[in-house]
Amino acid sequence: MANTEMYNTKSDDVIECFLYPQFCFTSNPEQVTEELLLNEIVKYNEKTEIFTKNYIWHRDSIQFYPRTKRTLLLEKIFKGTGEAGDQIIPHIHATLRFDEDVGDEWFIVFLIYNLTKAFGGLIARISDSDGEFLLIEAANFLPPWANPETCQMRVFVLNESIHVILDKHKPLIDILNSLCHRPNAYKLSEEVQSIIRKRISVYPEEIKERVHKAKAYLPEKAAAMFQHEAGLIAPAIRMLFHSDPFERKVCRGMKYFPPEQRVMVNVKMTKCLYAMVVHCRYTGDPMTGWNLPPVNSPTYNAHLLGVKIACGLEMLVARAHEELRKRKNDENNISNNEGLPMNNKKLNSYISQLELCGYFKGLLKDSQEREKLLKLAKDYFVRNSSSSELINSSLETEADRALKLWKNVQTNDVEIQAQEESTLSPADSDSWLIIDEIQLDKLLGERWDDRSSKGHKQSSQNLRGKVQDFLSEKTDVEGVQLFGDGETKSDVEDNGRIEFDTDVFDSTLQDILDLVVPGGDGEFDDSSEGSLGGDGEDTGEMDKYINLLDAELRTKQVMGDQSTMLKSPDKVELNLMESLSREAGGSGPTGNIIGGPIQKLMHLKLQSPSTVPPDLQS
Repeated sequence: MANTEMYNTKSDDVIECFLYPQFCFTSNPEQVTEELLLNEIVKYNEKTEIFTKNYIWHRDSIQFYPRTKRTLLLEKIFKGTGEAGDQIIPHIHATLRFDEDVGDEWFIVFLIYNLTKAFGGLIARISDSDGEFLLIEAANFLPPWANPETCQMRVFVLNESIHVILDKHKPLIDILNSLCHRPNAYKLSEEVQSIIRKRISVYPEEIKERVHKAKAYLPEKAAAMFQHEAGLIAPAIRMLFHSDPFERKVCRGMKYFPPEQRVMVNVKMTKCLYAMVVHCRYTGDPMTGWNLPPVNSPTYNAHLLGVKIACGLEMLVARAHEELRKRKNDENNISNNEGLPMNNKKLNSYISQLELCGYFKGLLKDSQEREKLLKLAKDYFVRNSSSSELINSSLETEADRALKLWKNVQTNDVEIQAQEESTLSPADSDSWLIIDEIQLDKLLGERWDDRSSKGHKQSSQNLRGKVQDFLSEKTDVEGVQLFGDGETKSDVEDNGRIEFDTDVFDSTLQDILDLVVPGGDGEFDDSSEGSLGGDGEDTGEMDKYINLLDAELRTKQVMGDQSTMLKSPDKVELNLMESLSREAGGSGPTGNIIGGPIQKLMHLKLQSPSTVPPDLQS
């Protein structure tokens, strides 16, 4: 599938690649012509063809385009984007929209890695809507200084390795030359490299693993079209999956793929496409005449799959006819004296950009001077349009390709599809659509390379000791700081990283929720008084405050509602606990008197007087 438009990398499903052959940054940019870049593209296509030949793309296929200084300047005028003047370096560019199948994105990374290995001096930069997603993949092993601000547009792939240059003020041409002459100075750690290599190590075996073969009962012409171009299955399924009831109206008549003559065939698609079409609830218009067999029939799934694919093709060809009609109307609307071979919409967009940039100097419309400037702008547009993929109207859309193939397939071509069903190869099992809990855990473990469960268990077992250490610490205005074995405050301050392990967090949180405050069961080695960190004298002072406060609260309770006290004497006994609980760890009179440690214990959900430490029980 052709890459039909220039996508904004802010979209969630677009990957963008910049390839800098060595001659692009070691010679004068003015001397790098499109011919040189096109010759380099031919080499890249030959190198990647062995992997992409039978690859089923979800949306776009990767296509390389030359970008010279002239092309970049035109793009800057046309789109209002582009690099700064001193950053304009000729290069080879590619964008690809992968939509729902992120596998296409990592396949592109695999291809770029192979190109940097095969062509010495080739430097590549790859990004998507998340920015430097290669660093995101290896986030757990990045150095402390690596963050989105310092690494944006500073991540490069050279000789199958990731390099980062931090100097934001360094021109791009100097960055590329520095990487070429001293690559080891900017190369990230081997841990980072291994994470990315592991992510793409599934290729090229994954190319076969991602394919699902199924049986489909298709209209004969649709079956013949898939024989000529198997990749057409992707736009057909996506068209059906994303269609609305208004677009599906064309499927009532099935003008282009009538259901009267159908044949059972094998079709190949990616597992992502198969999952999409299986879970699409559209079953065709009942008035069309699909004549589906009973649901319990062994051929029902093949018939239903054929209906869905045929309807997707029907909508695709219908859209192509509509686009063709609109293009003809646009061409008729262009005046003869303009003589432009591209559609009027792109021309108007180009002129609007010139208007915003002040090109026309505020001149009145239809004035002689403005018309002269307008003619110069149009001539420049026509002269440069052949070198820019942004405004080249010769590129085909998916719908155009489907329509062209539909026209080229002759009636006698469909006869070769009329095979006996017994001669077809069996469909692949779709059991992979259902994953149980064990399989999911295994997949997640393989994907994220979790730390050993032994380390998790040890961290969980040390929780009670850490709680005891926390309660025993004396604090200042900055709060309690606990350090590991052999660790000092300076060591913690020097280490600017904050590591977060989700599994340790989950197990630790569960232990906290299950923890019972010690009440003489010997769960902690020290007594509850020792756990509070006070000696005998300090505890006596605290008891005085507690008894005084408790007496005052009892008096107020008796004065406020004596009858309630007689009915519920236990309520008075727990007034101190209720006061702490209502403060919920915030500022309050009870918490200010008793202090922080007991407040911390209140967060452990004291549920009954039996779980209250002895020194707090009346």
